[in-house]
Amino acid sequence: MERLSIEERIRGFRRFFAMDNQDGPLIGFFRDTYYPLKRYRTESFLPGGALKPEDLRVQPFLNEYERLFQLHDQMAGDFMWSAAAFWGIPWMEAVAGCGVIADHATGSSRSEKPAGFTGAEQIPEFDREDPWVRKALEFLRKLSDLSRGRFPLATTLMRGFSDLLAALYGNPDFLFLLMDRPREIERVVAKLTRLWIRFARCQLEAIPDFHGGTGSFYYAAWLPGKGVWLQEDAAALMSPELFGKLIAPAVHELAESFDTTVIHLHPSTYIPVEHLVESPVSAIELHIDFGGPRAEELYPVYRRILKHKPLIIWGDLTPGDLEFIAGKLERCALALLPVVESRQQAEQIWARFKRG
Repeated sequence: MERLSIEERIRGFRRFFAMDNQDGPLIGFFRDTYYPLKRYRTESFLPGGALKPEDLRVQPFLNEYERLFQLHDQMAGDFMWSAAAFWGIPWMEAVAGCGVIADHATGSSRSEKPAGFTGAEQIPEFDREDPWVRKALEFLRKLSDLSRGRFPLATTLMRGFSDLLAALYGNPDFLFLLMDRPREIERVVAKLTRLWIRFARCQLEAIPDFHGGTGSFYYAAWLPGKGVWLQEDAAALMSPELFGKLIAPAVHELAESFDTTVIHLHPSTYIPVEHLVESPVSAIELHIDFGGPRAEELYPVYRRILKHKPLIIWGDLTPGDLEFIAGKLERCALALLPVVESRQQAEQIWARFKRG
């Protein structure tokens, strides 16, 4: 596999976001487990169960960041590894007042809804002295020292408004409240939007410029300017009407607040592309999930996105998925980040798209 310089990879991402990458698609590779507590091998230094910010000792994480950077750099392709405050923590939920539970058995952490949560009055205003915010900034300071310009830094995992409503009210309870108490939900989403934007800006202030841009916490993408990545998993449970009325305005406001905004979605029951393709969102990332719909089934959605926005496809892409994508999708605004098990598998994918 051809080893590209940082400058070559950044030129590729600039062309991708401009939807003018004549050498596309961009190709990268994701290796090893994506369950964060296992990916970062935290069992020896992160306690299980309920977590407080002081339980996250940053120093033991640094060897893991370096190991993962080296692992990715062996076959980076067009992508580049990024570092952020440990994305195995539900940071936005924690800053909004939820508890945090680490589960080493599953390899993930989860949020716990606040006791007696009733609405907007209980959502805090952003506070730089909040212990979770201070911990995120501590990660960024030490990661800046670790990077020494070798890789970009990024804002961490920041779930969006449907996910935050599910965390605060419980799932599926939040869905009933969307229909029964829409004005209350509008007030909650308005406060969450301010909190999200200010928390992201606070991180971006601490992130060094990397060749005119920033990284992405998980996806090894380079984002022009001050960029963020938004995650809206629970949108899949909503209807087009509810998403359009209660969530889309907040997503649009958020996207207008940053130079680059990428939104992550899952291809399950509902994919809210009609509210995103002509929005200020810069690009859409749509997973292919193990056991979920395949590329051929998602083709109409891909086509609709690519008429308006760059598209990133991440996940468990089968050989059949890759062949379909290679034969059917336009490449100028397309990026692929398949999960691979070996260098040989990555070399085969690289050759198919770069020489095919």
